[in-house]
Amino acid sequence: MTVNTTTEAPAVRDQECLLCGAAPGQPCQPKPEGDHLARYLDAYTAGQLTKAYMAMVLGELVVIDQCAVITAAGAR
Repeated sequence: MTVNTTTEAPAVRDQECLLCGAAPGQPCQPKPEGDHLARYLDAYTAGQLTKAYMAMVLGELVVIDQCAVITAAGAR
């Protein structure tokens, strides 16, 4: 499952993805480039993403699951 966002969140890739082990700075999924929701939740918990940004991301999901992949901006 992939979801497209309208803006990118560079803070999402500051840490290793605890779900798939993607290294800092690397996407969880190469094509289309994207990251697991778990990474977004970790960045939000660390205070790196705003509540409004997370609401936008979660608002686009049909099913909320930490394994959902959020694709980079412009992938629509």
